[in-house]
Amino acid sequence: MQRIQEQVEHMPRQKGLEVAVESGSFTSEETCEGTKYSPRVVIGNLRAPFLAVIMDQLDVPQGAFTHWLLWNVERMEVIPRNLPKAEEFDTPIRGRQGRNSFGEIGYTAPCPPQGAKRRFRFRVFGVNEELDLRPGATGRDLERALEGHILQYGEATVTYERPMPKNVIGRTP
Repeated sequence: MQRIQEQVEHMPRQKGLEVAVESGSFTSEETCEGTKYSPRVVIGNLRAPFLAVIMDQLDVPQGAFTHWLLWNVERMEVIPRNLPKAEEFDTPIRGRQGRNSFGEIGYTAPCPPQGAKRRFRFRVFGVNEELDLRPGATGRDLERALEGHILQYGEATVTYERPMPKNVIGRTP
């Protein structure tokens, strides 16, 4: 992690990626309140041939908690929503996914306690070639594979506040 952070910090600003997630926030469908599908990620200023994405929750005592690992995505401006929860897939795009901090493959939707607000960081890496990394790899494996291959970098942070339950007659929340 430290080595890729150093590589990213020393990149010229003009190589930066412009990253946006949905409209700047999660829709309920991308959280545990909905169908839990992966969000749409828009990438601008991309010149690298391949992409990798790491989505972390920032508000955790251990520093970060990974919700999504995605790599070997061919250059594109939009990663569509609702990618399959599979180690490898060819539609709607081609890519590989890893095992997140929940021990699951693919995207795991945000689900903070009701009424709690949490921050989620999407780190997007433009890389020079497909990464030689097996499907289902861990975040640590992905970060090691990224070393020396990062051409561009960008990130977006999205905040999500899980709603309180609605009052039901005869019950208090």
